[in-house]
Amino acid sequence: MKVSVIIPVYNTEKYLKKCLDSVVNQTYKNIEIIIINDGTLDNSEKIILDYQKKHSNIIYLKQKNKGQASARNLGIKKASGDYITFIDSDDYVDLNMIGSMVSLINSKTDIVICDIKKEYEDKTVLFKNYWNIKKESNKNYMTSHMGPVARLYKTSLFKDNKIYFKEGVIYEDLATVPIIGMYVNEIKYLDKAYYHYVIRSNSSMNKIVYDKKLENIFDVMKHLYSNIKDGFSDEIEYLFIEHLLYSASLRFLKFNRTDMVNKIVEIMKDKFPKYNKNVYYKKKSIKFKMVCFLVYHKLYGLLKLLVRSK
Repeated sequence: MKVSVIIPVYNTEKYLKKCLDSVVNQTYKNIEIIIINDGTLDNSEKIILDYQKKHSNIIYLKQKNKGQASARNLGIKKASGDYITFIDSDDYVDLNMIGSMVSLINSKTDIVICDIKKEYEDKTVLFKNYWNIKKESNKNYMTSHMGPVARLYKTSLFKDNKIYFKEGVIYEDLATVPIIGMYVNEIKYLDKAYYHYVIRSNSSMNKIVYDKKLENIFDVMKHLYSNIKDGFSDEIEYLFIEHLLYSASLRFLKFNRTDMVNKIVEIMKDKFPKYNKNVYYKKKSIKFKMVCFLVYHKLYGLLKLLVRSK
């Protein structure tokens, strides 16, 4: 069984060797490593070429800077493996990650998921990559972590259903990962943290000045609402609760953009006025529910006090 490892690269020379070492030295050998240079401006290309000389299973692709979504899409199109996994070039993985995940696959398996270690500058936090309320299912998958990493996907999920990452937005994962869930039959979950996600302070979501790209969230949620089919009403409602009412609201309030939060509230009142009855929402923490309540009722002053008090 062949696995295609897709690695987009843009200005990550500081981290790239560690990433590539963790991939070329996998205990599972039947892999192709597709590295996409997304118009990098640093010395990343030199590093990639050095590795390509030493490893015949590296496929090197180059394009003008179009963003991570475009780079991943190019990797998907070029992939010849039975399964695909995505690794960000500033992250790294355990050497037995792919082998351990492949060992769970049978003829019906569409996705294999493992956990993540989030590595901050001063600490490492275990992150459960799969929210398993009752059992492994496509519906639980759709309400879990929206990042595509730490997963093996059957390549046909993308190619047969013409699913690609939404380009031109900073929420490309959220716009894509839940939609895949509509086509999934069997999921296997490996309760091991094999993926190391390195948190950088200059990432899109950690900037200290307002970035208008944050408003991409509205286009992405509209995209999900239009593309997720009937039969997943609880799941699409929860996606709006988690990523719009909760996360996006907190992000906008960080920059005092109450106009954007007001827009969120109006969307929720229009589409999901009974959000608090949602089956997934009921499983969330009291703090999560309190934030949603305060946002929904536009009690922004109290919400800021809550956030400060933690």
